[in-house]
Amino acid sequence: MPKRYSKHIIYIFISALFFSIQIKEVAAQKCSKKKLADKDIRLDFDYRGQSLFVELSNGDTTSLNIILYSKQNYRIFVAGEQKLGNIEYQIIVPKKKFNRVMESVQPKTVNVYKKDPNGFYLYNPEGERIVIGEETIMDTTWTRETTVFKEVVFDSNKAENNFWEATPSKTQLITIKVNVGLSEKKQLGCVGLYVGREYSNIYQFRR
Repeated sequence: MPKRYSKHIIYIFISALFFSIQIKEVAAQKCSKKKLADKDIRLDFDYRGQSLFVELSNGDTTSLNIILYSKQNYRIFVAGEQKLGNIEYQIIVPKKKFNRVMESVQPKTVNVYKKDPNGFYLYNPEGERIVIGEETIMDTTWTRETTVFKEVVFDSNKAENNFWEATPSKTQLITIKVNVGLSEKKQLGCVGLYVGREYSNIYQFRR
């Protein structure tokens, strides 16, 4: 392929990618201006930090990774345009599990000491235990194995409330996974992943 055609194709690809990104940004800005959630669910939480607004269609899924900071109150929920129908979402938290695992087993020679009938060690005049022989034992070395798994802490299909509230004791990463239900007539609409924060420490600055 001639170089001028190759450069032309690359230019078209980059232009198309840039145009696609611009369209997504415009859609996100349009969705962020829509009233997807009422005041009675938003309350007085601040949603300006990590919320995400996207345009999705039936059958689409999206995920948002966010950081929850320790000792702050959070309210998280998902809302979308009515024409999209059922929107399900889960909140997933990565967790660690520690297990004691045998690393190796090696033979080891140790001394055998003399004991009295009651099982107490006997000592020589120098205060040392009296050696009567040797024996081989299996010396086991242990280590700790860390397993990371994901736990669903909230499922909109099973929860009583349509929002999740938490006050984490330590800063942690969570994932909000959203799925727009299927429909006979595919629709395109706005979905908001609302992440609201309320400072629990009254001495901290609040925007």
